[in-house]
Amino acid sequence: LPAAPSDAELVRALKPVPVQAAPAAAATPAPAPAVSAAAKASYEALLLAHLEKHKRYPPEARMRRHQGVAYIQFTIDRQGKVLSYKLYRSANSRHLDDEVLALIVRAQPLPPIPADRPENTLDFVVPVQFTLH
Repeated sequence: LPAAPSDAELVRALKPVPVQAAPAAAATPAPAPAVSAAAKASYEALLLAHLEKHKRYPPEARMRRHQGVAYIQFTIDRQGKVLSYKLYRSANSRHLDDEVLALIVRAQPLPPIPADRPENTLDFVVPVQFTLH
């Protein structure tokens, strides 16, 4: 069995998808404040920890010894409300895939987008690992 990834590996696996802001009506927009890599990593680690806290191992999957990684794609607003979500990649287990979709609903609201981030929405693809010990 492969070893479970560390928190640092999961943070690197988190793939934020850039979101284009709507163009300004008249004037040239001011440049967005730079967000440090550490601030992004810190927010992403907070988001992963929040999801992990709400994750449940489905009893049916546990009984059948199903393990795997499912990826979920979702969009959040500034307050941490999930605007949309879908299964991005299956864990090859209906029970694990269903849990990932339930997880994103159960975990709401997610941590709000930090004030130093200029985006109004953020898109993510997040791995959710299920490993029996």
